[in-house]
Amino acid sequence: MNSFKNKAKSFLNGYYYPLLIFLTALMAHTFSLELLGAAIFFITATAGFIFCEDLKFLISPLIMFILMFSQKSVASGIFFTKPYLIAMVCCAIYIIALFFAHFIIYKKLINFKSFLKSKLFLGYILISVAFLLNGFLNFDEYSFGNIVFALALIGSFGVVFLIFNINLNSENLVKYLFFVLYLVSLLVTLELFFSFFNQIRIVNGEIVKESILLGWGMWNNVGGMLSFLLPIHFYYASTTKKFGFLFYGSGILSYLAIVLTLSRSSLLVSSLIIVACAIIGCFCGENKKINRIITASVAIIGCVGIIVLWEKISGILGDYIARGFDDNGRFEIYKKGFKNFLSNPIFGGGFCSVDAQEHQFISFLPDRYHNTIIQLLGACGIVGLSAYLFHRYQTIKLLWQKRSLSVVFAFLCILSLLLTSMLDNHFFNIYPGFIYTLILVTIEKSSCEK
Repeated sequence: MNSFKNKAKSFLNGYYYPLLIFLTALMAHTFSLELLGAAIFFITATAGFIFCEDLKFLISPLIMFILMFSQKSVASGIFFTKPYLIAMVCCAIYIIALFFAHFIIYKKLINFKSFLKSKLFLGYILISVAFLLNGFLNFDEYSFGNIVFALALIGSFGVVFLIFNINLNSENLVKYLFFVLYLVSLLVTLELFFSFFNQIRIVNGEIVKESILLGWGMWNNVGGMLSFLLPIHFYYASTTKKFGFLFYGSGILSYLAIVLTLSRSSLLVSSLIIVACAIIGCFCGENKKINRIITASVAIIGCVGIIVLWEKISGILGDYIARGFDDNGRFEIYKKGFKNFLSNPIFGGGFCSVDAQEHQFISFLPDRYHNTIIQLLGACGIVGLSAYLFHRYQTIKLLWQKRSLSVVFAFLCILSLLLTSMLDNHFFNIYPGFIYTLILVTIEKSSCEK
């Protein structure tokens, strides 16, 4: 029994388990086998809660679970039927029970003091309280949805921070998380490319933007996720001695995938991020010489390719040209948000008071303002923005104190999320919060080389 337990723990805490989760999610999404994928997720997670002393094993299924849901299954409406909703509630109760069982089994190894001593503790508490108080004084328009959405945000930020902070004790956490995030980026890239065969439409040589639906997200969600994780490729390109050039290539592939999402905010931010990554790779890390050669070659080939193939490129990416720098109604939405703030300056009008009249991919989510600052002011008021700014101060301070090459690339990931969220809803899309919080927790808990 001890031999089996040790082998199971070694597998679940190692690098093969995230690879299994990656392949499971890709299979489930490609062939719409979400039930089989969920079964594998739950069975292996159950073993992890029983055999593993900390929650390192949970990182990959937590992040990749949502990414296995395909557009075919979501569009069918099967997940919104009564039997499936009951099943989801039962699964949620089952996972919560596993958490309690895990804490009971390994109570001597769980460090609640680490949560209180964390340099991010107060910021997470304040921003969670601010979310909960959204629209507090706007009683005429107060909605139960305000509480529901606030709890969802608190779950993706505060609860994830709590459970991983008190029970994540393994070595080389940043290295392990980067490996998982690299797989996540590959997963989203492959899902997008595979969708061109059975989902995404091309009419008269032009990609139909509205057909870029992967089930778990639409074009902006896909582009935002890829932009968020783009620096991970270049971290490996800068630190992997023998095969760094392969990771540089996968980074370029990920950038091309961002271009194909037709998400202008993601393209704008990822273009700035990839330039920063390339510069860092040329002057820091293990592969400075080869990275300089690749960067120069890619720049030359890219410029020549754009000139020679401009007609075909402009046809395929016609949506970019047609929209140009049009604000797509963003400025009007921002005005509504600021007006909402002026009417309810202390706690905001509440999350459900937003009237953005946006195309809502997930119908039960409230409208949002496509800008983090406007969203905080309009929905949570001065209290929300103040809590966010304090949280931001704590994160910058932590990253500066832990500065290293790995932390620089982690910072670029967070920066990419924050910049795209100034033009979109990514910071308030629930699941990016898991990754964002895990990056901060693992950096704080790791002893990074300076």
